Amino acid sequence: MALTATTLAGAKATNDKTITLTSATGIANKMLVKVDQEVMRVTDVSLSPAIGVVPGYNGTAATSHGILAPVQYGYPADFVGYSAINPQNEVVSQSFGVDGAVTGPNGSGVPVVDTVVYLTKATAGAYTIALPSQGQSNTITFISTTAAAHTVTMTGNPGGSDVGTFTAVIGASLTIKAQPGAWGILATGLVTVA
Repeated sequence: MALTATTLAGAKATNDKTITLTSATGIANKMLVKVDQEVMRVTDVSLSPAIGVVPGYNGTAATSHGILAPVQYGYPADFVGYSAINPQNEVVSQSFGVDGAVTGPNGSGVPVVDTVVYLTKATAGAYTIALPSQGQSNTITFISTTAAAHTVTMTGNPGGSDVGTFTAVIGASLTIKAQPGAWGILATGLVTVA
């Protein structure tokens, strides 16, 4: 069987034991649900698309996730490299579905490892990211999962290139790299930076 892709129909708090999916066709007990870097084990499908889960399954960190965060579910064998599903072996991914600051996992400062940030707000989102520290060198890629004209403001970025404006299409992207105290623009896909 193949993995099924859907989204969260509502935000998930760190230790929630129930999540609601946009679609839960074919979901069954003992399947795994992966949202960002968190893997959850399905324990109850009686109220589907609201499902019972064990958060932070198999050593992954239980974290919060925004509405419309991308979700994959299936049986353990459906996940390629299942034993490697953990934050140490993958690029970190996070989802943000409300306006505000882009932070590391569980609201910690600026992400300091390579990170994919999914912008999931259904309408135009206004996101900000603080400057990196002097010692940072990670890359952050923002990807819009909705057809909305999001903005990402790199607060205080020197040189005047501090606001990325996304075209209102799914898949628009912006990749930035930390340099000593500034964000450098590596790539844009349907995003203008001024």
